[in-house]
Amino acid sequence: GHAIPFGLWENDQNGTTVYEVAAFLHRHKFNSIRLPLCAQSILKNTAPDKRLINLDTNRAINIKGYMELLKSVLKALAYRDITVLLSMHTLTTKGATGSWFNADVSEDDFLKAIDMLTSELCSDEYWNVIGIDLKNEPNDCGWGPLDKASAKCDWVAGAKLIGDRMHAGCKNWLAFVEGSASMGHTVGKITYFDWWGGRLQDADTVPVTLKTQDKLVWSPHYYSTAVAPQPYFYDNVVGAADGRGYASYTELPDDTLKTNIHITMEHMFGYLREKRKYAIVVGEFGGLYTKDEHPQYTIRRTVDFTIQEMMLDGYSGGYMWCINPESAYDFPSAGRKAFTSEGLLLDDWLTPNKLFMEAMAKMNALPNLRPFPCFAPEKKKP
Repeated sequence: GHAIPFGLWENDQNGTTVYEVAAFLHRHKFNSIRLPLCAQSILKNTAPDKRLINLDTNRAINIKGYMELLKSVLKALAYRDITVLLSMHTLTTKGATGSWFNADVSEDDFLKAIDMLTSELCSDEYWNVIGIDLKNEPNDCGWGPLDKASAKCDWVAGAKLIGDRMHAGCKNWLAFVEGSASMGHTVGKITYFDWWGGRLQDADTVPVTLKTQDKLVWSPHYYSTAVAPQPYFYDNVVGAADGRGYASYTELPDDTLKTNIHITMEHMFGYLREKRKYAIVVGEFGGLYTKDEHPQYTIRRTVDFTIQEMMLDGYSGGYMWCINPESAYDFPSAGRKAFTSEGLLLDDWLTPNKLFMEAMAKMNALPNLRPFPCFAPEKKKP
């Protein structure tokens, strides 16, 4: 609700600058970030909360309005060759919504926000914008016209509408499409519920077909117990009477946990990697890591095995959530619900979270990983 990324308040206790964040990303071989945006803030060009930025140390940041702030952040990241995926994260400052429209922001309003992004940012000046995550976690919607949940909103139709609108203003950008969510699925002996944004089981048979070809990226989410305990991460599960996690459970050995993660990821969306017409970039993963309270570190192992899955042929990386140390999660273990925060940076916003960074460093082995731009600019003819 503050219309500005957190952490830029650099003072004698904590905080940072946009250039230090960009330098941190560059030093550790990150080549892209996913930047959450608010549709209403775009439409109103909301002025950022100036109390949350040290303008003396962030002199390159323009806080006249939301779009001015965004442009200056993009340029700062471009200086370190960091690309940006713009995520249509929320409709208003009130919090997350599971559709691309509601009573406060109509579908036309949302599309106007897309138009504003393409008209302002689709240029050589902002070369590092790679596209838009069309809507974060559209979990209220169904997948295709035959899905009962589509009576409220059909995300296949919505993604096509938004993606085509984006390409009408900027054909170069990629349309990142998340999955929706449903009640549950059974594969073999495993019954599981979709992570919000993770449901892409029907994406090959009921695809999102954009007018501009070869510009769609599937971008599902996959998390750990930190967000919500799942029975396939454990054995002998007994649910708590109050619904707050599990009353008792047994942690799985590595091979079983790894197998269960492979089965669920593959069934939700991983099968699409075999279809060479698609690209897959996991849109969110991670959560807690060092603050895992399980005796056998089930949360850490889940993140590690998720990364191993993402190294399989057909995946093209992912966006870890997130760099911010105040990013909050509900479950440090399956048996305890407690507000717990963690990010890639420690609370001072300057010190790397060593164990978490070591886990992320395994992604440096991704094939074809390289800094942007990936090719030299064409020389102008004399």
